[in-house]
Amino acid sequence: MRKIQDNDRFYNFLVRYLNVTFPMCYRKIERRNLDAIPKDGAVIFAPNHANTLMDAFAVLITDGKPKVFVARADIFKKKPISDILHFFKMLPINRIRDGVENLAANDAIMKQCIDVLCDGVAFCILPEGRHRPMHSLLPLKKGIARIAFGAYEQIKERMPIYIVPVGLEYEDYFEFRSRLLITIGSPLHLQQFVEEHKEFNEQELYRHLLLDLEQKMKETIIYLPDDERYEGVWEAANVLSGRETAESDNLQERKRRIQAIAERLLKRNPNVIEREKRRAERRRALRIRLRSRVVRRKGWELILRGLALVILSPVALLGALLILPALILTAVIKRKLKDQTFINSIRYVACYVVNPIVMLLICLVCLFFAPWWACLGAYVLSFIGQIAVYDWTNAVHHLVSDIKYHRYRKSIE
Repeated sequence: MRKIQDNDRFYNFLVRYLNVTFPMCYRKIERRNLDAIPKDGAVIFAPNHANTLMDAFAVLITDGKPKVFVARADIFKKKPISDILHFFKMLPINRIRDGVENLAANDAIMKQCIDVLCDGVAFCILPEGRHRPMHSLLPLKKGIARIAFGAYEQIKERMPIYIVPVGLEYEDYFEFRSRLLITIGSPLHLQQFVEEHKEFNEQELYRHLLLDLEQKMKETIIYLPDDERYEGVWEAANVLSGRETAESDNLQERKRRIQAIAERLLKRNPNVIEREKRRAERRRALRIRLRSRVVRRKGWELILRGLALVILSPVALLGALLILPALILTAVIKRKLKDQTFINSIRYVACYVVNPIVMLLICLVCLFFAPWWACLGAYVLSFIGQIAVYDWTNAVHHLVSDIKYHRYRKSIE
């Protein structure tokens, strides 16, 4: 019987396609500490979960190698969808909210996960259990510990087992074509962990493993305490970091600086945190972006940017025509979307799955009326059309936000 981790040429082709197209969703993707990924054993990747499907894509392109994932079981209910997800090497896992009676089904899934690791294929589980667009972490679930220790019992003598924390730090959770920092944390060597905690029983091992992993994950992201101070700390840390950090091309340095400022604020400046929280509330009420407060453009800069956008509008219009099916599909789904964190995942599927198929059909029809080279050129340009559209659109949104901040600055500050 074919296993989920078995090699598949078509799947490998799609992974290579993802490696090419996923970076087009961001102005920049910065990968850090890739050398820390172990090459001598079974690897379990443990990323934070902040941006739905984009998190899985980010982990998959980190080293470009196939991986098996787990996802919540409710999306596997319909057989056609279940078959597709299984092809993409995803396994269902039930949560308590899915019903206690369904948790028994997880035992079989756990065995499959362990089998994946025994075959030397990397495995990925998002240990928080659900996504949330915040620079923080939810409590880690026991699933990753169960899989890790289950694999340990079977292969502890054959190969080392590592849990590798992965930090996914998005510049913006909802903006397409923002920036993304992927940081590989210090791997947790399971055999060494067990050796160092011989005195613990099973439950204590689980608890301390999750505590150690949580600490390692915190070190890979901008981590802010998830309490009433969160909004004020995030606002203040960004504002105090200044224009240099906001526009810096070094995302690792940006993360380090914001984290350092946030930690200082938490220790010494409760009044600043509360004041910035109130300013954040006023800013959002006026629909002004945080970046407008951080960068604070001059009036003449706004005029020059506006003129540049007018000049570049024909390029954006051409890009919009080339990805029109993707834009229509995204607009329709967005109106019905309850959780807007899914929007970038929808945009990726629309731009790089649906649009290429629709454009191929259009170009094939156009071959009867236009030269082949024109059709081929239009098809190739459709892949980068979203870059022109979203970069131009994002620039317009930022300009409008900057103009509003320029106008209402006194009421905010």
